[in-house]
Amino acid sequence: MRLPLFLGALVLAALFAAAGCDHGLEPPERAADGSIVGTVTYSGPWPPRSEFQDLRFVAMRFVPQDTLDFLQLNRMAISSTLAYGVEQDSFRISAVAPGVFLYSGVAQQQTSDILSWRPVGLFEDNAGLFSVEPGAETRINLTVDFENLPVFPPEDL
Repeated sequence: MRLPLFLGALVLAALFAAAGCDHGLEPPERAADGSIVGTVTYSGPWPPRSEFQDLRFVAMRFVPQDTLDFLQLNRMAISSTLAYGVEQDSFRISAVAPGVFLYSGVAQQQTSDILSWRPVGLFEDNAGLFSVEPGAETRINLTVDFENLPVFPPEDL
């Protein structure tokens, strides 16, 4: 008589264990990535082409204090190269992890030195803050005025 009772208890224990399984050490599902889509409008005379190695939109999850901070690539979303000498350009950055960006704008690489980047225009709406939501497209617009470049490092942030 003990065997059926033992088997019943064993089956019941297996059912409870299966119902409570949370798949052990699997990582939690990550929120879906979003994207940043933007338009850049340029004003003022463009600096000579010889002063441009690269031009990109860069969104940072931090406020940089010097050019060495630009090495924190894992905390940034960076566009492909923007066009030189145009009145307006657009960009799209896909696969952006959700979160808040604190300091974003167009950056110019002046020489081949990896640390020769400087901001030439900043996103200023909403005090410069925007967020990327899971699976959503965040749209921004900004202006680069080559006659009034932003101060770097930022003073009042």
